Amino acid sequence: MPLTDPNEGRRLLRKWEEQPNKVVFGIPRAIFNCVLAMITPVARDGDFGKEYAQAHVYLLDLMGRGKTAVLKYLSVGVKAKLGRVDGRPDMMPSDLTGYEYVDRFTGARTLLKGPLHSNILFCDELNRTPPKGQAVMLGSMEGSYVIMYIIDPKTGRLEAKSFPLYPISDDPNETRTYFITLATGNPIEFEGTYPLSEAQKERFTYSFRMGLPDPESEMKIRPWNVMNEKIETVMDLATLLDIQGMVKQIRFARETDESVKRLILNSRPQSQDMKEWGEIIPRHATPDLVKCVNRYVASGCSPRRNYHMVGATQAWAFIRGEDKIATVDDVKAIAPITMEHVILLQPWAEGDGVSAQAIVQKIIDETEMP
Repeated sequence: MPLTDPNEGRRLLRKWEEQPNKVVFGIPRAIFNCVLAMITPVARDGDFGKEYAQAHVYLLDLMGRGKTAVLKYLSVGVKAKLGRVDGRPDMMPSDLTGYEYVDRFTGARTLLKGPLHSNILFCDELNRTPPKGQAVMLGSMEGSYVIMYIIDPKTGRLEAKSFPLYPISDDPNETRTYFITLATGNPIEFEGTYPLSEAQKERFTYSFRMGLPDPESEMKIRPWNVMNEKIETVMDLATLLDIQGMVKQIRFARETDESVKRLILNSRPQSQDMKEWGEIIPRHATPDLVKCVNRYVASGCSPRRNYHMVGATQAWAFIRGEDKIATVDDVKAIAPITMEHVILLQPWAEGDGVSAQAIVQKIIDETEMP
């Protein structure tokens, strides 16, 4: 039966969140953010208009901090088809999409689907994948389908065929789909890597770092503390989609809606206003914030970021315990992990010790909220 009780949904999410915490210590906030992403509904382009899809996550942090472990164990916590890709410089698009194999002797054709045909795609070290491989994955994230080139048996021609991503069960009558990408990146090595462009980062709703565990938690990272722990499967994808359905029902008060608009507007330099509108749009911000953004930000949040921030706010409000109305505080809570990775800084920002993280925090602190 469909899950309809919000409190039961939150109980399942807490139990799911506990699974990686059994064997990964000291990074509960990062684990919480990943669970948050799994229930976040984001409006995307469908075949005949906008439709809801899942948020995607990009984890960029140093090696050995638990990125792979957290995403793997969260995937185990949901009964889903898991696809895994380990980034490498020689990766081809067919390594992700799959291909049609034709037997040279019998002529029999077999369609071999790649890891992209899954509910949860775990891409480890995405920035080791060359752009031709990244493009296939990023296109599927936005369009919710995979294009494969197969031979039409009637005409013998090679044709492009679209495969939707991805039903929640093997039932041929299943119409509900779930597809989320959990990608990690290694920021310390440069040889053999292909960093994501700013435009590609826009496709991710969330981006954050794992961080280091506190000294007390790091003392728990011992074999005898983890060997007897077993990760449980907490729910299936149908239940997860039921929870996401409850998240979609959360509405915005007028001031909540206005706060999203102000944060996004204040992330853009005023020169962009002059270029687009021929006039400077008034900002609900301190003069110091306006001056800082004008000097250091080359490009702020795009209009599409509205969809990402609205969905993230709804998910945060739901986990917090809200069933009806999201607040301005919910918007401020999700802003750092939804805005930082899409703000492009001027070249001189690094020399002045200014980071995107600091800019976003300044936007949150110095934007006049309704």
